[in-house]
Amino acid sequence: MKQFKYKTAALAVAFCIGVSTTSAHAKNIVGSLASDSGVNLNNVIVTVENPETGLVRTIEATDGDFRFPLLPAGQYRVTARKDGFQTVVQEGVRVGLSGTINLDLVMLQDNVERVEVVGSAISLVDVSSSSTGIRVDGFTLEKVPVPRDLTGVALLTPGATQGDEDFGNVASIGGASAAENAFYINGLNITNFRTGVGSSNPPFEMYESFEVQTGGYSAEFGRVTGSVINAKTKSGTNEFKWGANIYWEPDALREDRPSVLRPGSDLFLIDNTQDTNDFAEFNLWASGAIIEDTLFFYGLYNPRSDVLEFNNPQTQSGNDILQEKRKETDEDAFWAASIDWVINDSNILKVTAFSDKSETITERVPTTNGIASGEVAKGTIKEGGENYIVEYNSIISDSFSLSALYGVNKTDRTTSSDLDANPAIFRRFDSTGAFVRGGNFANFLVDIGDDKREVYRIDGDIYLDDHTIRFGIDSETLTANANTLNSGGVYYLIYVDDETDPANPTPYQVRRRNYSTGGSFELKNFAYYIQDEWQATENLVINAGLRNDSFENKNGAGDTFVELEDNWGLRLGAVYDVNGDGDSKVWASYGRYYLPVAANTNIRLSGAETFIHEFREFTGFADPTLDIPNFDGAITQDNQVFADGDVPAPDEIVDASLEPMYSDEFILGYKFKLNDQWSLAVQGTYRELATTIEDVAIDFGFNQYLEREFGMSCTECSGFHYYVLTNPGSDITITTDPDANTDGPLPLDTYTIPASDLNYPESIRKYAAIDINATKAWDGRWFLDATYTWSHSWGNNEGYIRSDNGQDDAGLTTLFDQPGLLDGAYGDLPNDRRHSVKIFGSYAFTEAFNLGVNVRWSTGRPKNAFGYHPTDLFAREYQSESFYAQGELSPRGSRGNTPSVLSVDLTASYDLEIFEDYNLTLRADVFNLLNSDTVTEINEIFDDEGASTAAGVIPDRNPNYGLPTAWQQPRSVRLSASLSF
Repeated sequence: MKQFKYKTAALAVAFCIGVSTTSAHAKNIVGSLASDSGVNLNNVIVTVENPETGLVRTIEATDGDFRFPLLPAGQYRVTARKDGFQTVVQEGVRVGLSGTINLDLVMLQDNVERVEVVGSAISLVDVSSSSTGIRVDGFTLEKVPVPRDLTGVALLTPGATQGDEDFGNVASIGGASAAENAFYINGLNITNFRTGVGSSNPPFEMYESFEVQTGGYSAEFGRVTGSVINAKTKSGTNEFKWGANIYWEPDALREDRPSVLRPGSDLFLIDNTQDTNDFAEFNLWASGAIIEDTLFFYGLYNPRSDVLEFNNPQTQSGNDILQEKRKETDEDAFWAASIDWVINDSNILKVTAFSDKSETITERVPTTNGIASGEVAKGTIKEGGENYIVEYNSIISDSFSLSALYGVNKTDRTTSSDLDANPAIFRRFDSTGAFVRGGNFANFLVDIGDDKREVYRIDGDIYLDDHTIRFGIDSETLTANANTLNSGGVYYLIYVDDETDPANPTPYQVRRRNYSTGGSFELKNFAYYIQDEWQATENLVINAGLRNDSFENKNGAGDTFVELEDNWGLRLGAVYDVNGDGDSKVWASYGRYYLPVAANTNIRLSGAETFIHEFREFTGFADPTLDIPNFDGAITQDNQVFADGDVPAPDEIVDASLEPMYSDEFILGYKFKLNDQWSLAVQGTYRELATTIEDVAIDFGFNQYLEREFGMSCTECSGFHYYVLTNPGSDITITTDPDANTDGPLPLDTYTIPASDLNYPESIRKYAAIDINATKAWDGRWFLDATYTWSHSWGNNEGYIRSDNGQDDAGLTTLFDQPGLLDGAYGDLPNDRRHSVKIFGSYAFTEAFNLGVNVRWSTGRPKNAFGYHPTDLFAREYQSESFYAQGELSPRGSRGNTPSVLSVDLTASYDLEIFEDYNLTLRADVFNLLNSDTVTEINEIFDDEGASTAAGVIPDRNPNYGLPTAWQQPRSVRLSASLSF
């Protein structure tokens, strides 16, 4: 047996490919006991103690092994005593959110009792785990410049890339879309279940540690095809503590992003010249014991101020330059609290509550030549909510433990203003300008809604010789209340109808959109699982699990419209300790992961949705002061009816043979220790999104099928009537009346339309990656973590959401709406970054002064050219959504890549004691130290969308094609001061 003697902080900062992250609750210390001659020792008294909380557990190890299950996260002291041997005390054993800490204790024979105190027993190589990812705790956050949010933590992970800017501050991990990650806090899922993008936003100060699980996770975790971000919050101890800090990101120390001029003009298409953003937050916290060793508390108050000002694009009217200035102000206070009750050494109850409720005040004011020239349009955006978590952990016996959790996660989703009675209006009167905001409205879409998640779960652990068996049930009830409509109930778009013949100008046209949707929608997700960690031989561990997931979605009438039951996901891993000394391992894993249908699908597809486009010639304004156009001109094209306001019958909009969305993953890796501080690892990953769920239009294929099989045409098949939720590329079975419930010859019946008639390809997404990692553990002076990743993400479907057009309609993007939209869709996907390097670390010049660095470099994003489809007339109605440029096929990713992105972040901190027991830390974090302004996204609309959708018309090239639309974040500085007692 080999005894490990490493610094405690090694675990806190080391990136461990293959790090043990097998469970959200299974926090165990296990180990073996042997003499210095290698003989297993029996009848050893082993005690584990948390000095901060007074928790003490003692067992007698009768077979040379010991186990302490369900330990609350924290630092522990492990003591082993046996007559005739020196007592061994293992200090600083850190238990994290999950997994197992393995100790090998060697006891020396001695007739005189002495105590041998050694350092932490944390190995650089975990030879029991086949899962992958990183662990980050407060030590890392103190030493390394990291944004204070979950995405900032996740981006430390190899294989994680910044998501599309349209989705906000989110990450794509392991080739999955940014809507396929899962976020947990103290076991409660806080993921946005409406679209899958992001999560609740708890006060960052309440976090104690994080685990980002990127692959190979156990059967306990499900409903995710990307990554699991698992966080634990702070708790009280026997020692009373309090503190305060302030974080300030002043606009004066923030650089501007570049601006973009309209081609051939001095007007700004993107005007960042006057952007301002001041952010500050204050944290006041306290923790301690209400009853020593028994009842503990933690409380946090977090007032914040975030003020953002920016300008919309410029246009010109005569000699006047018109623009709209916007301001968003968020001044709210978050809070968090927890109570820990150690009922006895075997039973612990924890209650956590936090609030991230916020109300952002928006202001829009039109300007003429930089001077306000109209009314201020004010609105509010309400987000967040109050959240509660109750956890109970009980050790029933030496071989059985049980845990239970109940939690509630709430989020407000309301966007409204005093001007919501005015219609939304945009206009464009020439081919070189952008669509310009008109009228007097605050919000394009008015949203009134909220989401609620209610969670129950029970997990049990059984310990049988060489087996650690974990099992449990996981139940969620999700409710989404949603009412959405265009401001004023309609949206007018005024634009040039056809510019293909300059000698014969054609009139402007008005498109009127009538859009609204709403209802209360319920989803139920239920799963049960079993997972076994089997020490098959002295050197081999087998991790085998099985999870059964079921998903149910209900429509606006309360009827089930999607029910996907008994979806079995196998999780299988093997870890081999190469030399039997814990210094190296080879591991492999396979996993199948299912993703539920997002609530957005309930709302959009099965709600009482109205979505109608009407087209008329423009004849002037009915109300010039509000830019409201007349709508009495000649009809220029047929109405487009995407939804008529009725709650559709479930068997008409959902394929009867629908299968769930799932991904298969394979991982193979090798890790070894170079010496007591350095380790190297290489890991290969392959992921394939085997099945996806999308809504597809079946009108053309359905009509073709009916004409062939019945010799009759489909009255309802307008091209945009039948949008069916299905697995693209498969046969579709629906129940409908193709004669629109008339007495026509085609009956109300069940029809199966062959895939060959529908003409949709199968959905494909594949991801392959190789990670090479070197880690230098903290030695009291410095640490380093460096990873190079080669990866490739390719196929015809990014996944749940679509970065190509910034669409977060999970499962309902435009990609599969018409067969022609898939022509040329196969290629490099938006989250493909072929090469990337991540380096972060820290150096302590003195005990008080520290410098830290976080460097990220990656190659750019594939570029596309979107235009009108030349032959598929239904796809053409979507305008520039096809992989065509002026009638020529332009396959996905064939236009090169955006430039490579380099970001260097730096932190400097200084600790000092200002009074006895009062510690002050002064810190400055500089993000994007070099102020690099690399373009990260471009305008990919190649064909000008003002062109006619009539067959044979070749649109003009969009003059804005290829211009930047997003850059990496400019240099900014975060100043902070933290006082603790």
